[in-house]
Amino acid sequence: MLEALFLGIVQGLTEFLPVSSSGHLVLFSHLLGVKEPSLVFETVVHGGTLVAVLIVLRKDVSLLAESFLKIIRKPSEIGRHLAADPGSYLFFSVVLATLPVAVLALVFKGWIERLFLSSVLVGFMLLVTGTVLFVTDRLRPRLKKMAELSVWDLLIIGDGQAAAILPGISRSGTTIGAGLALGLRREDAARFSFLLSIPAILGALIFAGKDLLAGSTALPAGPLLVGFASSAFTGYLAIRLLLNLIKQGRLIWFSYYTWVVGVVVIILNIF
Repeated sequence: MLEALFLGIVQGLTEFLPVSSSGHLVLFSHLLGVKEPSLVFETVVHGGTLVAVLIVLRKDVSLLAESFLKIIRKPSEIGRHLAADPGSYLFFSVVLATLPVAVLALVFKGWIERLFLSSVLVGFMLLVTGTVLFVTDRLRPRLKKMAELSVWDLLIIGDGQAAAILPGISRSGTTIGAGLALGLRREDAARFSFLLSIPAILGALIFAGKDLLAGSTALPAGPLLVGFASSAFTGYLAIRLLLNLIKQGRLIWFSYYTWVVGVVVIILNIF
């Protein structure tokens, strides 16, 4: 139960902070001697962070739901909705930017699961995350709005999210970084990154749902519930914190952190 509480807190803090939640869960699972393949437990605590983002971005989520209903009711008018309704365009943007990670997860599911067994890989990927954060933090701020993003821009952000399937690559770091590189306002880049986490987490829950229902995990319900609750609470705090740091232009703090952790992990595993 204590291990589940600790790992849930780690997940909640690192899911939205650009330091790679999957990478930290792999590292701490190894440190704690948790032998259970981490994908199922990680998916459960991801569910906790899903609750957190739904609460913090409830206005955006409500707008997306309303726009989805508009499109479903009158699919023949989808072109008009996209042109005139900001909510419908935002919904379209989330769907399009989710496609790369959805395709990758469907095609390489087994290969992805095996990646969670390597701490050395996490170390190297944390170095990559730090570099992405460092470079994008140095970019001159621009004020492009979400509605100004092209289809290719959205696919680039989606590719950033797909890359984060690798443990150690931060999903929020790559998507926020891609948004900033494309000229998005800092807060818009962060909020869009958080919205993209919703279908990504839902997809992971669907993938792991079969394993959970089949009882293939050795973890009992208690630790899973504790991990879920602790990740939801700390995830809420992490979103609030990152939104404030993004406004202040302090992403570079996380690049230093991921570099240090990455180097330490590599040294410990090689020597």
